[in-house]
Amino acid sequence: MDYMSIFAERLREYMSEHELNVSSLAKNINFSRATVSGLLNGAHTPSTEILIALIDYFNCSADYILGLVEYPRETEFNKVKPFSGILKKCLKDNGKSEYRLQQDLNISRSLTYRWLHDKAVPTIDSLVKLKNYFCCSVDYLLGRET
Repeated sequence: MDYMSIFAERLREYMSEHELNVSSLAKNINFSRATVSGLLNGAHTPSTEILIALIDYFNCSADYILGLVEYPRETEFNKVKPFSGILKKCLKDNGKSEYRLQQDLNISRSLTYRWLHDKAVPTIDSLVKLKNYFCCSVDYLLGRET
């Protein structure tokens, strides 16, 4: 089972726990009904912005809803922080350069520049690659845990 099908299943679980239908969830997170419906039926993968809206709304782990861990953590998460600061800290703490990151993960220089200057956020796939590369969680990369 790939993580996007697990994502749809877990999103349904959260919606059920909160007694939400597609329309009410869409309204609560400020996305269209079609977007939420598409996530539930696997028509498209969530953007990072939608993921952030969902994990903030449900106060749940990004790693859990994405299917990267088996069990949810019962904790209060911090609000999402700017990605550039977290990426810079990860690079420093792991003794990696921006160039090394680009080479190791086959990421373009322009993309890492945009990440490091808060001009873009990574896609879900990139967040998962970075999580594995830095041996941390997606929640950590989003600044939700220390």
